[in-house]
Amino acid sequence: MADCEKEEALNLQVEFEWVLHEEVHSVLKQLHVILVECAHRFPVPLYGNEGKKQDKFVLTAAPEQLKCIVTLTGDSITHADINFKVQRQQQQIQRTSITQDYPWKIQQVQDAANHLQQAINHIDNVDSAYHFKTSDEVLHILGNILGALQRGRTSLVVPRKKPIDELMKSRNMKALSPNLPEDLAISFYIQSHKLIFVAYQLTNFQGTMKFDSCQAECSVPWLNEVLVLFTVALQLCQQLKDKISVFSQYKDFTVGSRSPSALSY
Repeated sequence: MADCEKEEALNLQVEFEWVLHEEVHSVLKQLHVILVECAHRFPVPLYGNEGKKQDKFVLTAAPEQLKCIVTLTGDSITHADINFKVQRQQQQIQRTSITQDYPWKIQQVQDAANHLQQAINHIDNVDSAYHFKTSDEVLHILGNILGALQRGRTSLVVPRKKPIDELMKSRNMKALSPNLPEDLAISFYIQSHKLIFVAYQLTNFQGTMKFDSCQAECSVPWLNEVLVLFTVALQLCQQLKDKISVFSQYKDFTVGSRSPSALSY
């Protein structure tokens, strides 16, 4: 029985060394390729791509409640013609626009790009000739990469929606031409692979401020591609982390140690 345990320990040690010396670097290279490909899909300058990709979209809500024609350049809406019905007067159409002089910034795009850049930097900081010695070393690096990727993906999938009063005071709202009345507001944000536009109307009901909203959305092709690559990278990184975690229970494992005493059962 003791001989079997020794053999099992030695085999596990050999596998551990192979994973640290070969598989970790192989997976990091795969991750780097995926993340650079993801970076090149972003419409902002990121890891060698020029950015400033421009797309035009039409967002509508039936029946003729809202229509918005937008030009999305990089992480900003550089032009938009906006029309929506005001609920208090059904026949009144509220019109405003966004111009290139005062673009509407969509911070989520730049935030996601920044987190993606951090993930790539974590990989770039690992020398391809470096020999990892412990599972903790690898888990630390993978934890940093996973954290950056999760934050990047979350920036796009789970938008931080501003309270209505904060939205109405925002720089973006003040840049509209013409300005909207004080009881109206609009918002643009990213959610998953979609660009979403919302028009809000505030009402005072028995002393309590409430708001009605109407929204329209459209699919943004590059966002869908970015999210797929984020997901693939997250899965690949998590799989390696799970594999390394199997070894992390053997805290005394070090490369070059062939003694079964390195194991604790």
